[in-house]
Amino acid sequence: GSFKAADSGKILKRFSENEKECFERLMKDPLRSCVPCFHGVVERDGESYIQLDDLLTDFEGPCVMDCKMGIRTYLEEELTKAREKPKLRKDMYKKMIEVDPLAPTAEENAQHAVTKPRYMQWRETISSSANLGFRIEGIKKADGTCNTNFKTTKTQEQVLQVFVEFIEGNTTILV
Repeated sequence: GSFKAADSGKILKRFSENEKECFERLMKDPLRSCVPCFHGVVERDGESYIQLDDLLTDFEGPCVMDCKMGIRTYLEEELTKAREKPKLRKDMYKKMIEVDPLAPTAEENAQHAVTKPRYMQWRETISSSANLGFRIEGIKKADGTCNTNFKTTKTQEQVLQVFVEFIEGNTTILV
């Protein structure tokens, strides 16, 4: 995944220059108290990571739901870049056909690849992003079990069912 355990009370998140710059700015912003403290960039096993406070440290049996917010989860620059220099991604093609073997075009099937924007646009059409403004990416329960099989969770009813399962039926939380 994108996260790794770090020293006590900290967590490592796979490096992204944009996120690093965002955290650097947030550390000087009035919103600072709303985000984990940023402790710089560290190297582990030949990879770069952003080091942050682990907000779950003091919780007993934390459960986490990862959601992507917005009706669109890609940048306009990515679309422009892909049109100017299309880069074919075999890994994303494989992910696409695992969910829906009929989704790729004839050309994509011949190339066994899709562009990242094409994949991301397709992902948004099969999930709740376009119609609900967010989608569920994954869940980690207190017992350590993880579920990332939410790619086709699209309707309000399906999302609500995931919430009910996540909160283990304690529907008073949803009111």
